Amino acid sequence: MNALLHAIRGVDVGVYYFLSRFVGNRFLDRLARFEETNYLLKGGIFVALYWYFWFRPGSDRERRRGVILTTLIGTIFALFVVRGIAFLVPFRVRPMYDPALAHPSFSIPMQYDLVHWNAFPSDTAAYFFALAFGIMYLSRRLAIPIAVYTAVWICLSRMYLGIHYASDTIAGAAIGIAMAWASIKSDWLRSMVARPVLAADTAPHWFYGFAFLFSCEMATIFEGLRSLGNATLHVVMAGPQLRFESSPSNRPINAWGGFLALLALVAFLVTVTYAVSMVRRKACSRRAANRGRAIHSGAR
Repeated sequence: MNALLHAIRGVDVGVYYFLSRFVGNRFLDRLARFEETNYLLKGGIFVALYWYFWFRPGSDRERRRGVILTTLIGTIFALFVVRGIAFLVPFRVRPMYDPALAHPSFSIPMQYDLVHWNAFPSDTAAYFFALAFGIMYLSRRLAIPIAVYTAVWICLSRMYLGIHYASDTIAGAAIGIAMAWASIKSDWLRSMVARPVLAADTAPHWFYGFAFLFSCEMATIFEGLRSLGNATLHVVMAGPQLRFESSPSNRPINAWGGFLALLALVAFLVTVTYAVSMVRRKACSRRAANRGRAIHSGAR
């Protein structure tokens, strides 16, 4: 095991030093920072593709919508698995903070507050590769383009910036793909979650209102929920002093804030599913009552 870990470490360091040869190039530095910070060309692209497949006409529309819903659930599961692993395995410092590595200087300022976050595995890779797998499942034509886009545009830039090693990214991607695949193939998820949500055609004003909020959060990688979770934990843990300054003692709260955000997201999805199912039941009851009255009136 030690030999395997040593070999993986050697590959990780070799890849890091290879990418660091390009650090300092003004164009590449700015491109990498743009790739990392621009939500439109990260989550926005995936959300737009999923809405395209959701509304695209065709005889397989219900099947596609079921795949989309189960993929999104698998993506959330992947985040839980990745965060759980990050808490359980030994802490791995990110390349940018590793004192044993030689760090070249960027041509522009790069400021990240990730020193207390475990580098292994990459939650970003898990998140986007889970979404990418759903698109691959929906369209074989897009399989190679979306895989290359996810690997190069999203993951390679984080390795270039020193946020992750190659093995962090590969492990996260494997978890994301595995969870998305398992969710798509799960009969239980389709029957207990996907089908009640798909019945939302009876109340589209409720369903698409919630779907809009969820889409916004997915496009920004749940930035709003993460901020809410961090702020809540700061208030709870800081007590009457209500200290919100960015200090080393407060930064570890961000990790727990991420978990709280995930729990809030799950509660949100459960609430939406329950609300949709209740609206559907009421609509079905009203239609049954109307049919009964119509039959009774015809009998007269």
